[in-house]
Amino acid sequence: MPAVNSYLPLHVPPRVVCYIFSLEKLGNENGFDCFIYLRGHTMSNSRGDIDLVGHKIVSFQELDAGTIPLIKNIIVIATKPEERWIEDVTRQIGEWRAKLRSAYIRWALAINGLEVAAKKYAEPNWAAQHDFIVTSLRPDENGIRPDGGIKPKVTIIARWDGPTASQAHLNTMPMLATFGVIDLYAHLEEVIFALYRTYLNYHHRQLLRGNEFKNLRRLKREADEDATAQSAWEAAWQERLNSWQRKKLYDGLPKVFKSFCDIATIKASSIYKHGTVESWCECIEIIGLVRNALVHGATTVSDELAAACAKPYSLAFDFEKDKPLIVHLYHLQGIDLFCEQLLSALNCSLFELTNRAMPFEETKE
Repeated sequence: MPAVNSYLPLHVPPRVVCYIFSLEKLGNENGFDCFIYLRGHTMSNSRGDIDLVGHKIVSFQELDAGTIPLIKNIIVIATKPEERWIEDVTRQIGEWRAKLRSAYIRWALAINGLEVAAKKYAEPNWAAQHDFIVTSLRPDENGIRPDGGIKPKVTIIARWDGPTASQAHLNTMPMLATFGVIDLYAHLEEVIFALYRTYLNYHHRQLLRGNEFKNLRRLKREADEDATAQSAWEAAWQERLNSWQRKKLYDGLPKVFKSFCDIATIKASSIYKHGTVESWCECIEIIGLVRNALVHGATTVSDELAAACAKPYSLAFDFEKDKPLIVHLYHLQGIDLFCEQLLSALNCSLFELTNRAMPFEETKE
């Protein structure tokens, strides 16, 4: 495993490539719809998410046979109503993959920036000519506001020589890795709930059973019969989904994912030799254990986390019982690898759920 302070040159990877599987349009089992879509790089929410990857959709027929294993996403075109949710999910997988990968890249860039800065400030020529200063706001005793309050002013709160500044940057790197774990888990949670919610959008009855929701069932019937009632139904349905998600969060992410796989009859694709839905859930649980420990301020590795790291599907996590809980860049890399592989596994499983054979055969672990 690379040490946290080893220099890792970073390069933005190629755009995620998708292709569309279509029986209807071309009339054969290996036909593919054809168009190209490039995702824009835009800020999406208050966490400052920005897509550093994007994805591109191309015709399968434009590709050479030798490039097929490089394809990351298969978009399944529905040929019957019960497959529409699968098409919807597979259309989103490319965006989810870009989202998760971009989240990892942002943290890797931040850690890499600290590494570069540490090397710069350690250089004797720089240190001989400069001090490193840190500024913040402090009260300006000479600046009184009309209401009697003291105005703040920019003030130097730390002044270091080069070697001290360099070491401070190196010492900060584990903190970024720590917050990276928390952020990546939040993104994974967002993707899993988006996956589950997409399924439920095509299977409303799953959340409309019982007397408690008879009014919702009435709104759904009215919307089916009258387009003017659609907005009332959609608002009520979104409220129901949001309420369901808030309660479902208490189950824990591994159980949420397992619940989705059970209700949607998802199982590992035939191209996987060892991976199962249960092993995927174990990986999510291990990431969650690390995330929870960090959120709650744990400083040492618990018995539970150490035992989880001894499992076959431990994402190369190497935390040892009662040792300091310190996160490094390679732990983030393990989470990134899992997210990448999970989306690929789901994509293959959804493809086979439509009883179609994979367009290429590649046995995976």
